[in-house]
Amino acid sequence: MNGNGNEIDHVDLSAVDEELSSSRSSDFSMDENSKMIPHKQSSGEKDIFDSSKVATNLEHALDDVPEYYHTEAEGFHTWEIDDITQLVGDEKVFGPKFEVGDNFVFNPLITTAKRQSNLFFSVYLEGHPSDAKVAESDDWHCCVQFALDIWNPEDPSKHKMNSTHFRYNSKVIDWGFISLLDGRFSADSALIENKRLNITAYVRIVNDFTGVLWHDFVDYDSKKATGYVGINNQGATCYLNSLLQSYYFTKKFRKKVYQIPTQDEVSFDVPSFKDYLEQPKSVSLSLQRIFYNLQTSDKPIDTMELTSSFGWTSADAFTQHDVQEMNRILMDKLERKMKHTDIEGCLNDIFVGNMKSFIRCIDVEYESSRTEDFWDIQLNVKGLKNIKQSFENYVELELLEGENKYDAAGYGLQAAEKGVVFESFPPVLHLQLKRFEYDFEYDQLVKINDRYEFFDTLDLKPYMNKEAKHYDEDWEYKLHCVLVHQGDVSMGHYYAMIKPGEDDKWFRFDDDKVWRVTPNEVFEGNFGADQSPEELRRMTRDEQQDFQLRRHTSAYMLVYLRKCKAPEILNEVEKKDIPLHIPKQIEYESEQLEKIRKEQEEMHLYADFKVFYHNAFTKYQGFDLGPNEDDRFNYCPELYDHDSFPLKFRLLRTDQFSKVYDTVIEKLGEKVDPKLIRFWIMGSRKNYALRPVETIGFTYGDDENFGDVTIDSVIDEYEISTIDRRRSSVGQSVQLVLYLEDSSKELKFVSNSIYEMKNKSEIPDDADSIEDTAERYNKYSMMALHSFHPKIEPVDKDASRHLLFLKFFDLPSQSVNGLTQIIVPSENTIEYLVPLINNILKFPMDTALKFYEELGHDQILPLSATKTFYKSELGNGDIICFTKADWGTELLPDLEYQSAKELYAFLANRVHFKVAPLQKVGEDEEEYVTKDSSTDSKISKSGLHDAPFELWFSIASNYNDLTKKIGEKVKVDPKFLRLFIVGHANQTFPLKSTSSLKRLFERISKAQILRIRYEVLSVTLVDFEHMTLCKVYWVGQGICREQRHEFFLPKSSTLENLLDRLQAKVHFNPEEKDSLLCWTMDARHKFGSVCEEDTGIDQASEFIIGYYPAYKEVLKTKPPNVHLITGFQFFGQVQNSHSIPFMFDLIEEELFKDTKVRLHKLLGISEKEFEGVRIAVTDLNVVDYLDSPERDDVQLFNFAQNSPFYLAIDHPDRNLRRSSVYEPSIYIRD
Repeated sequence: MNGNGNEIDHVDLSAVDEELSSSRSSDFSMDENSKMIPHKQSSGEKDIFDSSKVATNLEHALDDVPEYYHTEAEGFHTWEIDDITQLVGDEKVFGPKFEVGDNFVFNPLITTAKRQSNLFFSVYLEGHPSDAKVAESDDWHCCVQFALDIWNPEDPSKHKMNSTHFRYNSKVIDWGFISLLDGRFSADSALIENKRLNITAYVRIVNDFTGVLWHDFVDYDSKKATGYVGINNQGATCYLNSLLQSYYFTKKFRKKVYQIPTQDEVSFDVPSFKDYLEQPKSVSLSLQRIFYNLQTSDKPIDTMELTSSFGWTSADAFTQHDVQEMNRILMDKLERKMKHTDIEGCLNDIFVGNMKSFIRCIDVEYESSRTEDFWDIQLNVKGLKNIKQSFENYVELELLEGENKYDAAGYGLQAAEKGVVFESFPPVLHLQLKRFEYDFEYDQLVKINDRYEFFDTLDLKPYMNKEAKHYDEDWEYKLHCVLVHQGDVSMGHYYAMIKPGEDDKWFRFDDDKVWRVTPNEVFEGNFGADQSPEELRRMTRDEQQDFQLRRHTSAYMLVYLRKCKAPEILNEVEKKDIPLHIPKQIEYESEQLEKIRKEQEEMHLYADFKVFYHNAFTKYQGFDLGPNEDDRFNYCPELYDHDSFPLKFRLLRTDQFSKVYDTVIEKLGEKVDPKLIRFWIMGSRKNYALRPVETIGFTYGDDENFGDVTIDSVIDEYEISTIDRRRSSVGQSVQLVLYLEDSSKELKFVSNSIYEMKNKSEIPDDADSIEDTAERYNKYSMMALHSFHPKIEPVDKDASRHLLFLKFFDLPSQSVNGLTQIIVPSENTIEYLVPLINNILKFPMDTALKFYEELGHDQILPLSATKTFYKSELGNGDIICFTKADWGTELLPDLEYQSAKELYAFLANRVHFKVAPLQKVGEDEEEYVTKDSSTDSKISKSGLHDAPFELWFSIASNYNDLTKKIGEKVKVDPKFLRLFIVGHANQTFPLKSTSSLKRLFERISKAQILRIRYEVLSVTLVDFEHMTLCKVYWVGQGICREQRHEFFLPKSSTLENLLDRLQAKVHFNPEEKDSLLCWTMDARHKFGSVCEEDTGIDQASEFIIGYYPAYKEVLKTKPPNVHLITGFQFFGQVQNSHSIPFMFDLIEEELFKDTKVRLHKLLGISEKEFEGVRIAVTDLNVVDYLDSPERDDVQLFNFAQNSPFYLAIDHPDRNLRRSSVYEPSIYIRD
């Protein structure tokens, strides 16, 4: 929509009437954003535009060519219409065609409408290639600036003209103005009063060298247009995307990342593609894979794999972070990975420079200096015009004189210069522009949007130490990358402008899209903007919007390359630079994903099978018949024996059901007679137990009755109650969960057969000598099958016979495993099982057994052996766990689980801990943490075991049980162990000895690993927990330069004990201990009371301590010419008090100007900061500021004698300063 309301739009010529709109402007006054020329003169003005002079009107009619673009061709043509009324009613009228340049042809186009006797004319310009074949293709566009001038041929001064620009393409070939002429207005009607009308089209074709001029980016292909691909945004990861693109085009860095050894992280030798994908990847490997995908992919890539390697959740992906912090943490992780490899230290060679901080005395030959590395340089922006001024500001000397003289060793207080100078700059220089700063006046973080210029080239030699080793070399730098922030402090968007090679082609990498940009967009577009209020008021609305966009779009990080090193840094990455395992992984994954895609397309044709069977049951320890991956809370694959998992396969639904038999037998790899097996449908119960429900009525080999039974017909027959259809929506496969009943494994058959063979002495010695119960049972079943003929027993629908499963709790081995299945008559008692079991397990036949029913997780109920199966409510699929009633008392004391119920309780409540020593001990507790294990009596003589280890532990147990387990492993008395749980971002939270593990961890799934850290205390944990946490503010260098320390001390401790702990930290001279003064503060940061050495630490939670011998003397002697008052710090209003309260001595006859000097020293802040401080006196109601010059002669001593008051210091809280725009801090796991 232009300034006067005429809508510029593409018209669907099949529905012209619906596109019509009217304009209510009748004089069409000039608007700066469109070329709308009035046909009616304003008062006192002369219309100099003559529409008939078309040859000279072109430049006036069209806007300027966009900067850095140039004209490819220009032209104009006038369509002379003799009778405009003859066009009314026609759907569309095409004007004459005319060529502009060699390749494009244009023609005007009119659509008309009549409403209530008023005529409306919409005028468009149609354009397309001259070549018909090109015009029919999809791959063409033409960037055009055009104007349409409607004028009266009898009076060319009467005209109306609109101009615009448009990107013509195969999808949109016409563009123009709806209702350009509106018959309701006399001015418009005057143009056609004699029916004659001329329409002149002025056309300029602009050379689109970037390929994206006026592009709407619909169906835009970055790879095709630029050769590069973007990165998808996960939610708020645009800052990460821009940083990754910067890394990628630092090609020397990319090569070094490729050299990090990661080839052993991912194995192809895993059971499934799902297991393959679930293998954890390090940050290094994830970054290598991102670089490879950026190099080879045709579509935008994802970073979820990388952020997953960080340990981030989806919530972290929606949190904006500080790019500088992210940059440093990532570099740190890569540095660690490179240690002890051939590329150790290579990042320093690329990104690390060297600077020297110094203090140099002016009058004596003395200099104190230190040299340190830097990864980036933070440059001030506020109040500075450009990057050169920022560097000058960075190395600017600070003069230390007057009260701020430097204490030079051996020379005393000396006037000195303090500063920084650079010894060297790295080949790749990262400059952080401090666009975000804390505004103390408004007490918040703000973005500095002021105009700030940076340059394509930068000579850094002027900021170097002239005595530096390589000073005489060339230190000219070339801009390589601009990281941009668009928005304000609370929200915004990040993208990067990068010059990938040594040529001058710049590209914008904006999340998933990449396009070429002009130098103007790189530099001028990212300087920010300044404008005076007067200039803003003179702007049009569109200009103001453009200004606000420019003002809030600015560079915040610059990457410069040292010019002489650029060829090496930008040297292309070749195939030989890429480690072979990266393309191998990516290609394998692509193949598998394509295979999955095809399978998903055909999935509705298939049925998935999951088959539980006898041998797997005997290898399984847990609930139900085997591992159930659909139970997300309890499933953890590492808990189970590899051979305990059900069989999995997929068959066509049109296959004969007999193929299920054939497939299972093939997968079992055993000689199994299919006529001896039967399948049961399994289903989930209300308590989520997965058990067999009913048999599938199918007899293998009976082609006469079952020959036409397909898998699909079985699905249809049993789908109502038992088929797992969670994935059976349209286009998905059905899953059948089955149990394979093998009649040769049934307990009655095997036990009775073995009993008879024993009586005939047909049992070989090697069978009876097998220790493993499952192996021995399988051996017995094979022997029984060889000598006898099992049969599939019927299971009556009237519930007279049931299929039950038996598990054996073996106390000595502390295990509960599946034994077999049995079909029992429901009227029999449970003791019916005793002789069958004793015979198999080689127990004496009169051995008493205990029985339990496994209902579900942590639901184990005792069974009475004298009750029938029916009265015990046992039915198909139920599980009975049995054990010996008496194992012998000699075994009991040494075993952890004394009964089946205890072991089942462990299985239900176990969680997975990864345990390691706490690496960083807090200052508050370091006095009580053991550092030397060699001399500590509570640590085993074999030494402290400090390697990480994993532990499965029942959360039904208590804290002491957990410390006992860990203590046994690390060889430490558990009473001295203190445990921490590791949370998000590596934060550690101490557990208390009274902590309820059940309450803390009951919702933790078995697959989740909880990280536990421990420290060894020098006192018992119980004693430690009865200590008091004391917070101490040491103000030895000034009230505003406090150092905070925290210490745990016994509750009976006094201030003297606290001073002893503090001395080890701040190293005050013990001989000056008597000069220390201690006081407390209240919750409002006001002065509390002075403390003596015998003051108990339970009298306050925070103490303030410093050197104040004069104050101690005043308190002791109370001289008449000195008066002690208390003071506090605040900001703006006295209610906004903060920081440390203090005492101050007022001296009789001292003028306030001298008092300020002493107060400055008490605060301990710099001269510059003290200039911003306001000093006041207050009674907490009225604040009287003393910062006017006429009050320099006031004597505060006299005021204090008459009316008590507080001394108040008005300045911002120094502790509120933050270095990062976004919170919380970035976390990347190890």
